[in-house]
Amino acid sequence: MTRPARRRSTHLVAGLVVALLLPLAGCGDKTEDYCSALEDHNKDIAEMVGSDSPDALLNGLPVLRDLGKKAPEDLTDEWQTFLGALDGLDDALRKAGVKAADFVDGKPPKGTGVREQKAIADAASQIGADDVVEASTSIEQQARDVCKVNLGLG
Repeated sequence: MTRPARRRSTHLVAGLVVALLLPLAGCGDKTEDYCSALEDHNKDIAEMVGSDSPDALLNGLPVLRDLGKKAPEDLTDEWQTFLGALDGLDDALRKAGVKAADFVDGKPPKGTGVREQKAIADAASQIGADDVVEASTSIEQQARDVCKVNLGLG
């Protein structure tokens, strides 16, 4: 191999190494930012999860959405699934003009139509669906393993 060819080869290898390492550096920053956000919101999440209020998670949606936006790529699907279920319930309640706290012993407030009751019940059942439970468990597991934060979701 001639000297200029060897130099090009060395530059090519160096360029490939840089191209391969840049995404990894970006992932570390994203994960660090996410872990930092989890730590910052840990008290808020603990209050949501530990609350007796049926509105707690729905009232905490802004915090949860923020965390979902900051989540590393390997948790994007899990956050979308988890937030999608909460958003579905929130939408059903809003359309019916009621709040989760308005339900007493699982019974809807007077004046809630049959269609609205069904939409709310369907949306509420999605929160306990296998895919949503698996998503929240994965979010919790990653938080514990990578970020050393216990969210109490799973």
